Amino acid sequence: MAAISFLTSLGWGDQFLKGFPSQAPFVLQLLIPISCGLAIGLLRRAGAEPLPELIETFAQLDPKQDQKLQLEIQPKLSHILLGLLALLGGGSIGPEALLSRSLTEWQLGLQRLKTKLAIGGRLAKGYWSWLPGLIGGFAGFALLKGFDRFGGGEQGVIFLWPNSFSQGASNLAWALLLGAGGGCLGLLFLGLRRQLAKRIKRCQASPLPLAIFTGVVLALVNIWQPLALFSGEQQLSPLLQGELLNRADQLLLVGFLKIALCALCLSTGWMGGLFFPLIIGAAAIGQGLHQAAGIIPGEVAISALVAGIQAMVLAQPWVPFVITVVVLKGHALPAAVIGSLMGWRLNRYVRDI
Repeated sequence: MAAISFLTSLGWGDQFLKGFPSQAPFVLQLLIPISCGLAIGLLRRAGAEPLPELIETFAQLDPKQDQKLQLEIQPKLSHILLGLLALLGGGSIGPEALLSRSLTEWQLGLQRLKTKLAIGGRLAKGYWSWLPGLIGGFAGFALLKGFDRFGGGEQGVIFLWPNSFSQGASNLAWALLLGAGGGCLGLLFLGLRRQLAKRIKRCQASPLPLAIFTGVVLALVNIWQPLALFSGEQQLSPLLQGELLNRADQLLLVGFLKIALCALCLSTGWMGGLFFPLIIGAAAIGQGLHQAAGIIPGEVAISALVAGIQAMVLAQPWVPFVITVVVLKGHALPAAVIGSLMGWRLNRYVRDI
């Protein structure tokens, strides 16, 4: 986490770490995404394996699956390098895929090391048995600091509970509608990924031009709308407090751009997590809808859309609900519950037809 913060600040400037557009020299802002795209493409062409997505890592660790899948998890430097390059280059992806995969690989590597040393005698039992616990403690500390930094939530954004039956009924209706809207945003994200995968397969494009193309796109988007780059976790609170964008059309544009760029990055080798880009994108769209149509309660729109998009993508309601509660710090909790259920039901409906 410290390395990511230091390198990001070095390239993009301290102002970016506060959630605001980078104040780095303009030429540098263009060169960083393109250079990272070139590096990602060259590494992939040289045979480096891309960083697996978080869902893929979970599938390999599932005890119900074939144990051979867990044997495929080997510590690979390429995962770290490719994950760092994608984050530092401005990809609209989060750090959770890199962190979870690194911790998984290190943990399983230590377990294998412990097993090998145990064959040789007492060394593993006497001296090495504490290593997994120690690493787990460090990992827990890092994750807690990570939640503190990456899950800043809506600090300073006021949530007003309904003060009448009619207001509560109105919030309920909006939560149902916007929860389904969040599911539609998730459907849009999944559809973009499918279409990009089909086009890439049809063109038989190699990893190098794909990675460079994404770097160029990110550089151009940075000129037009810099807040659409990166995962956006630092931008959540200032964005919703009106410190970054004040117009509804700008909020809607940033939200849709972030979701689209996340799909592009994941489809072209810029691998990372999808939680934060989807969360920030849905939150920006919710805030934009609130400003565009004053009758939509902002806190309900944000929580319902954020929970709904995740439930649609993950195809289950409870993890998106927990993530929404943690990131938004319990903001509009009933709307988060309804949004999660609506996004999940929409996923089931689409899958059945």
